[in-house]
Amino acid sequence: MRDETNKKANVNNNQGPIKARDKIRWLMVFYDTVFYVLCWLVLFIVHPSSPVKIPQDTCIFYLFAGYIFIFGARFITKSYKQILRYGSTSTFSFEILSSVIGGSLLVLTGTILSRVYKVFTVSFVLLVSFASIYAVFSIAIRLLYCHLFKVAENNSAFSKFLRRILEVVALVDFSSRHPGATLHIVLEPDLPSASPINEVQNIVDKFAIRGDVVKITQINKGYINRTYKVETLSDTGHTHKYTLQRINTNVFPDTDALMDNFKLTTEHLRGKLLLQGKRMNGCVQTLRPTKDGCSFLKDDSGCWRMLTYFDGVYSLDIPDSPETFYHAGNAFGSFMKEMSDIDVKHIKEVIPNFHNTKSRYNDLESAISLDPKGRVKNVMPEIEFIRARADKFSMISDALESGKIPVRICHNDCNLNNILFDNKTHLPVAIIDLDTVMPSSPLYDYGDSMRIGTNTATDDEKDLSKVSCDLGLYEKYARGYLEACGDILTKEELELLPYASLIITSEDGIRFLMDHINGDTYYNIFYPGQNLDRSRTQLKLLEDMERKLPEIKKILKNIYADLGLKADIK
Repeated sequence: MRDETNKKANVNNNQGPIKARDKIRWLMVFYDTVFYVLCWLVLFIVHPSSPVKIPQDTCIFYLFAGYIFIFGARFITKSYKQILRYGSTSTFSFEILSSVIGGSLLVLTGTILSRVYKVFTVSFVLLVSFASIYAVFSIAIRLLYCHLFKVAENNSAFSKFLRRILEVVALVDFSSRHPGATLHIVLEPDLPSASPINEVQNIVDKFAIRGDVVKITQINKGYINRTYKVETLSDTGHTHKYTLQRINTNVFPDTDALMDNFKLTTEHLRGKLLLQGKRMNGCVQTLRPTKDGCSFLKDDSGCWRMLTYFDGVYSLDIPDSPETFYHAGNAFGSFMKEMSDIDVKHIKEVIPNFHNTKSRYNDLESAISLDPKGRVKNVMPEIEFIRARADKFSMISDALESGKIPVRICHNDCNLNNILFDNKTHLPVAIIDLDTVMPSSPLYDYGDSMRIGTNTATDDEKDLSKVSCDLGLYEKYARGYLEACGDILTKEELELLPYASLIITSEDGIRFLMDHINGDTYYNIFYPGQNLDRSRTQLKLLEDMERKLPEIKKILKNIYADLGLKADIK
């Protein structure tokens, strides 16, 4: 149910936002360079120290030295990074700062060369005058431009004439609210159920976010919700990023209960869950309200929510190292432990029997009986494989129903790609995709992580010879998970833990096969037969886990002994 990815496609006039910003930025550098040279020439003409009295090589030296110092300072202070053509408070402050720094370096260099080394001798007053005049006039040009922009927004004949000039000379988009700001919508045009561009823009405008929208990127990897990355630009020239999601109401019909759970979970964990790579904005996504103060938006186009966006992070479908998987286990274990002090009654069950493998099996048998798309005849080997193991599917659900193991609040979708890792430290920053946080058993969470993380192949691998359970990765995750939450697990939970990965792998194989039989109504697919490929991968992984079960039990026994956990694994 992951809803984040880096896949993008640009469909906006063949010119991406980065290219547009760069074009405006370098146009500013060009105009500023011309103005710099003109100021230098004018100063030498009007100044008492004329070029006749100052050697030509000295003039050229300080011309280039001043350019390097002043423009170098502008790039260091990021004066040209703002998407605003001119006119933001930040731009003015950076302009002044860079002029002071660059001008001071020019004057200092001239003083040292003239008085200490007796080379490139030039008047101290001349250098100070030039730096001051250029700084003052460059800011004046910015202010003049802002004034012209405001005048051009009117409806008079002169304003229209001025508007056409600015559109050509300064690349101004007058349909936006700021000089130089341009809205770019980047969508995946061929994806199913993609929302129209105007619809997405209208939805974003209803949320209380900072700044004006400059870019919307559709994100595609999740199986359930439709997700967008929204970038805005504030009046101060700062960029802000948000995650916009259209909730799949077919999967989550009770959106009120879903969002109540989401809000309770995020508010509870915001200052409580501390992951190794923790950022200032916390370890879980938080909601941005609508302009009406609601936690989400519901209208004719669907149900929408706006979340914080984590920058400088990445996700993985499979572990890139054993250490990564260890940290993932520790993160999910910490999540479950921190949620343990919420009363289970306060979290609603938004998908009944979500992780009830026996119930999932019964649903599969119903789908087989109906066979709505006539696909059963082509998947009989998979059906027989599942039926042969039907007596094992209720191990966890029966223990929950009997009270042998406690009901806890769990994530219920502990795939590795629901953890965001820091780009630099490679440590977990946040746990995302909290729609399935419900009363359940941590055995399901643990098993789900093992299902996806120890698989040596992708979840839709066609070459089943590549599919197996990596026991080295299994040991790493188990240790990280139990170090975080093993002390709150009961003896009965620990004794069922070796079977958790087998049961949840069975469940996912059942769910993918059922969706294939029903006509791919639940999971997003990106090619025909993908759900069948997903099911076959899970069933092959289950077969390998069954073969390695004695080794799995041995691994867990050793970890229990190391951590002092009491359980009798037979």
